[in-house]
Amino acid sequence: VAMLGSLLVGIVTVLGLIYAFLVSNFGHWRRRGVVEPRVLPLLGSFPSIIWPRQHFTADMRDIYMKYRERESYVGCFLLRSPKLLLLEPRLVYEVFVTAFRHFENNDASRMVDTSKDRLIARNPFVLHGDEWRRERALFSTLLTNGRIRTLHAIMARVCQDLGDFIRKELAGGQPFDGIDLGLRFTGETLFDCVLGIQARSFSKDPLPVIRQTQEMASENPGLAIAGAVSGLFPSLPRRLRPKVFPRTYDSFFNGMISEALRLRRSQPQERKDFTNHLLELQREHNLSEEDMVSHAMTFMFDGLDTTSDAIAHCLLMLGRYPECQQRLWEELVEASPGGKLELPDLDALIDLPYLSACFNEGLRIYPGSGWASKTCTQEYELQSSHHSEPLKLYPGDNVMIPVYGLHHDPDYYPEPEEFRPERFLDGGLKRLRQQGVFLGFGNGPRQCVGMRLGLAMAKAALAAIVLGFEVRVSPRTLPGIELDPHNFVGAHKGGIWLDFVPRE
Repeated sequence: VAMLGSLLVGIVTVLGLIYAFLVSNFGHWRRRGVVEPRVLPLLGSFPSIIWPRQHFTADMRDIYMKYRERESYVGCFLLRSPKLLLLEPRLVYEVFVTAFRHFENNDASRMVDTSKDRLIARNPFVLHGDEWRRERALFSTLLTNGRIRTLHAIMARVCQDLGDFIRKELAGGQPFDGIDLGLRFTGETLFDCVLGIQARSFSKDPLPVIRQTQEMASENPGLAIAGAVSGLFPSLPRRLRPKVFPRTYDSFFNGMISEALRLRRSQPQERKDFTNHLLELQREHNLSEEDMVSHAMTFMFDGLDTTSDAIAHCLLMLGRYPECQQRLWEELVEASPGGKLELPDLDALIDLPYLSACFNEGLRIYPGSGWASKTCTQEYELQSSHHSEPLKLYPGDNVMIPVYGLHHDPDYYPEPEEFRPERFLDGGLKRLRQQGVFLGFGNGPRQCVGMRLGLAMAKAALAAIVLGFEVRVSPRTLPGIELDPHNFVGAHKGGIWLDFVPRE
């Protein structure tokens, strides 16, 4: 009996210590005069991270919608890590743009140990301070409009391959997986544009680009573990953070990129592509081979699944709204050279207003990232509309932006579940960005570094498909716009299944 009693005391003590640890940060914001919504031990403010009844960005949206009319910000907890959730769009714009020097770092820079994940060691998204500024400046020389313009021939070839693939697969009578189709396009385009090799994405023997990308994005326990460690131990030094990228992913992309660079050195080509420019940068800046691989990988990591998801979600919306698809088709026909239903020139494509509006509206409904997280780097006072006294933020304080909530706020987007591209016409995009309520690519100096390349690829794919086919939604696709709660990156629940009817 005595032994049993001691055991019970021990169990209760251990449970008590665990509970005390899990709730030890609760009250962090309340002590600073900030409202804290209901928070639960282990689950924090966003319980769907642990118990996925909905996508956790929907938890964030629910808090945003509940408090936005009376608070400019609330104190939340990602598991047990304190986060200030901004609710006032003006403050969102402030943090991203006008007060950027006080919020220079992305929170991802604390989550990833670049000594373990060398593939993204030079990716500006996870770097901070002077290191970020140096790499951003270096990387921006790779993505000039002129360099992207030279890739039009490659994109036109891939668009032709995409159309041929759809026509060939139509004979099977099965619906198309929109995400898979988008990944085939972005994989083929990026491998040719960046590395000068063909991924054979539309053949029966493709390079395993799609499988590796899915393994990284949706089947990656390392990503979940890294997120849990970051939430439970927010002050843990970077060197103790777990590895995020699967080793098979490392091996595949390391091997492909190294081999592409070796081939280009041994067989120089007069191509104004990214590989040749990378080799020039290596000579000018004495870059190591590891740096070269990481720079090339930045294109892949930033452009593969994010752009393919955006293409698939836009096709889903166009299939559901045939009147919008018809208007887009008419715009594309008018822009086609000689009205021959050929892909317009890249410069013309990028400037087409309704194509841009359709893409941005798709990105609004299904943002590539449903939240953003910034770290305060210099002391700053937030002057808000709902609080008489400013809130002082200190270096290390973390600020979260509920992107999904902002994108679905009916005050800025009436009937937010409806696909209405006209929201982004006639200066709508600029206005919504300045209001702080459209963050499809982020905003300010740290907005997505590959935005221009991503836009060019997405618009080329959408134009090629809509010119050649009528897009319809397969009955296999679930109705509504609910996100898959088991997918870290926001994607339509149940998958995107599409049917295509060739145009006469």
